[in-house]
Amino acid sequence: MNYLNTENIIVAQCTAEGYGAINIIRISGASLGGLYRKIVKEKGRPRPNSILFKSIYIKDEKVDDAMISFFKGPKSFTGEDVIEINCHGGDFIAKKIIRGLSKIKEIRHALPGEFSFRAYYNGKIDVIQAESINSLIKSQTNVHANKSMENIDGQLSRKIKEIKTKIITTSSFCEYGLDVDENEDSESILMQINDMLIEIEGLLNGVLSCNLYSKVVERGIRVAFFGRPNVGKSTLFNSLLGYDRSIVSSVSGTTRDVIEASLEMGGHSIKLIDTAGYRNTSDQIEALGINKTKKEVDKADILICLGENKEDLSLFSELMVEKKMITVLSKCDINKCAGYDLLISSVDGLGFKSLLTELSTKIIQITSSKSINAEYYINDRQQEVLSRLLKNVGSVKKQLGGTVALDIISEYIKKIVDDVDEIVNPIGREEIINNIFSSFCVGK
Repeated sequence: MNYLNTENIIVAQCTAEGYGAINIIRISGASLGGLYRKIVKEKGRPRPNSILFKSIYIKDEKVDDAMISFFKGPKSFTGEDVIEINCHGGDFIAKKIIRGLSKIKEIRHALPGEFSFRAYYNGKIDVIQAESINSLIKSQTNVHANKSMENIDGQLSRKIKEIKTKIITTSSFCEYGLDVDENEDSESILMQINDMLIEIEGLLNGVLSCNLYSKVVERGIRVAFFGRPNVGKSTLFNSLLGYDRSIVSSVSGTTRDVIEASLEMGGHSIKLIDTAGYRNTSDQIEALGINKTKKEVDKADILICLGENKEDLSLFSELMVEKKMITVLSKCDINKCAGYDLLISSVDGLGFKSLLTELSTKIIQITSSKSINAEYYINDRQQEVLSRLLKNVGSVKKQLGGTVALDIISEYIKKIVDDVDEIVNPIGREEIINNIFSSFCVGK
C-alpha cells in the first residue's frame, strides 16, 4: 500500500455496493482527455467542468448509456483531471467498466481514501480536512455532521496554523538570541522565550480542552438502565426506543447480557444500555451479566435507576459513583414510595414524557457545561499529537530554567515545528499517511 505512488491513474466506484438507480465511477490522474475520448469513442476534446449524456465503451464494446463528467485539473476535487461516470446501478455494469479500465496499463484500482489523499497531496485540502470528510461520511447525528463540516471549512486547521506560526516565531527568536552580541542580557532573551512558550501552551490547552466534547460528538452519550431484576428496565428501554429491542418477561433475570441501541436527542447520539438485573446470584451465567452491568455503570454518562421501594433507593446510593442520575419509581400504578425523581407506569404511559424531558436536561448539562469546550472537534489522532506537542513545549520550558545552552533549546523548538506538521501536513511520513487514509472508504 503506497499512497505516495501518484503517477498512476486511479479508478474506483464511489457509490455503495448493491442495487440502486445509479452508480458513480471516479477516475483521477494526469491528462485524462485521451482516456475520455476512448471511453465515449469521440475525437473532440472533452468540455471541462461539464456533464453530458454519452454512450460508454470498453474497448469496442458498448456497455451503457450514461452521464459522464470531465473536470480539468487543478479545478477538481483531487487537483488532477477527473472523470466521473454516472452509469446504471446494480453490481454488474460498474464492475465491468472498472475491470475494463483497470486492464489499461497506466490505470489501477484506487486504494481506500486515495482520491482524498491526492486532494491533500495536490494542496486542495489538508489532512484535518481530509479526516473531516471521512468523519462527515460516518456521522450519524446532526451535531457530528455539523462539527465535521466546520473542520472541512477549515476551522480547526486555521487554529493549528496559528499555533504553528507562534512556534515558528519562537524558533526564529531563538535564532536571533544566538546571533545577538554576547554582552546583551541573555536572561531577558530566555524570559521572552518562556513567555512565548506559555502562550503556545495556552493555545494547545484550548484545543485539547475540546477532547471530552469531541468524544461525546463521535461516540455518543451512554445512558445505562440500572436496577434489580424484573423492575421494568427492559420495558422502559423498549418504550424509549419505540420498538421491542429487549425481551420482556415476568420471569426475573431475563436480561443476562448488555443490550445496546441508539437514538438521537438534541442532535446527539444517545446509546441506551439495557443491563442485567442487579442482585446476588449463584447462577454463573447471570453473574457474568451482573459483572457486565457493573462495567456499564462505570462507563455510563447518565444512569436511569429504576426501583419499586425505599430499599431500591438505598441500592442506588451504594453505587458510590459520580454520575448524572435519574431515579425512577417503576410501576407507580401499584407501587407507592417517596424519594424518587420521577414516577412511571407502562400500563398508562404515565411519566414517560417527564423522563424524556429530564433526560434531555441531563444531556444539555453534559454538552453545555462550562468545563467542556465545544469550540473544536478533534479526533483521537489529533488529540494524541497535540498532547505530545504540549508535553514537548513543557519540557523545553523546564530546560530554560536549567543550564542547557540556547543553541540546544533552539534545536528542541525546531523539532516541535516538525511535530506540528504531523497534524496538518505529514507528507513524506508514509506510516502516518497509511494509518489516516486506509480507514476511508474506497472511492473517496
